[in-house]
Amino acid sequence: MKKLTLAEASAILIGTQIGAGVLGLPYALKNAGFAGIAIIVAVGILTLLTALFVLELAVQRGGTLTSLARETLGKAGGWLMLASISVLSYGALIAYIAGSGDILSSLLGIDRSICAIFFWMIMSGIVLMGLKASGEAELMFNFLLLGALAVAVALMLPRVNVENMATVDTSALVSGIGVAIFAYVSHMVVPEMYKGLESVEKTKKAVLIGYLVPMAFYALFVFAFVGALGGNTPQLATSALEDYYGGLGKVLGLILPLAAISTSYIGIGFAQMDNLREAFKLDKRSAWLLTVVPPLLIYFAGLKSFVSALWLAGTFGGLLYAGILPVAMYVKTKKVCPPKCVRIPHGVAYFVGAIFFLVFIYSVVSLV
Repeated sequence: MKKLTLAEASAILIGTQIGAGVLGLPYALKNAGFAGIAIIVAVGILTLLTALFVLELAVQRGGTLTSLARETLGKAGGWLMLASISVLSYGALIAYIAGSGDILSSLLGIDRSICAIFFWMIMSGIVLMGLKASGEAELMFNFLLLGALAVAVALMLPRVNVENMATVDTSALVSGIGVAIFAYVSHMVVPEMYKGLESVEKTKKAVLIGYLVPMAFYALFVFAFVGALGGNTPQLATSALEDYYGGLGKVLGLILPLAAISTSYIGIGFAQMDNLREAFKLDKRSAWLLTVVPPLLIYFAGLKSFVSALWLAGTFGGLLYAGILPVAMYVKTKKVCPPKCVRIPHGVAYFVGAIFFLVFIYSVVSLV
């Protein structure tokens, strides 16, 4: 395996996070006001902590998240981790295929199914090429993504009306937490980063950069769009740019989500491929096929809703794999082995786990 640079490792983590989630945050928090910004920061800190828990486990034991869960929580824990990652990964990949089809169809005027296949072929090819190629592609896409995000924020900031941020709806806060958690889930990439960097300190820096950069962009993005649009914020926030800036706004409003979807597809696809290789002792090509083919088949079977696929991924995958299970794994390991790179008090770990568990219970109950 070729070594990663710190920039490439950080880019993989940033790219995996800044995907579909950021585009839905303004809509989810449109009635939360400034409290919505607080939710973004709080969830970012909580998921940063659990990502550091995953790094500690990777340093202690090595392997993927699935193997780490199996070693610390037993076979049941390993299968639960694999199931939660797979639900998250497949749900997200389906959403990205569907979203890319819609975006490219709007840009090129071609049938959306053809566009979806085109996107799938290119991104799946990058995933097959390996970690180094994924890191280089993420670095390139991140420049495009963060540049487009910065332009979008700059265009909307002059239109901000602080009164739009004064509303605080408790129900919006609760529902926004779930979307924010999805926007930060990238924990499956952390063990891959550690293997690619071969350095604990560099990986810690990459994790910090990989969370603080998205946190700042998420907060600015929500402030700019909710501050400007208030209760009229659309589900795909950037689509509002066309109303203000015509053709330029339309192109920017489509390129931004396309870049976001591309970076997330690469990061999630590569991590899921590695998890399947480890869990079922598969060769690289077989694991790749099992990673990229099922989402395409499910897409053509009828699940072509971007929002529905993201909801499935976030509710039944993200909360378990990025919140509850990493805390349980860290607490159990800390009782047996002294920490090597992450020293978080038991009380803090339990508190973080309790928050994720309560949100998970709320999400399940809300379905009834």
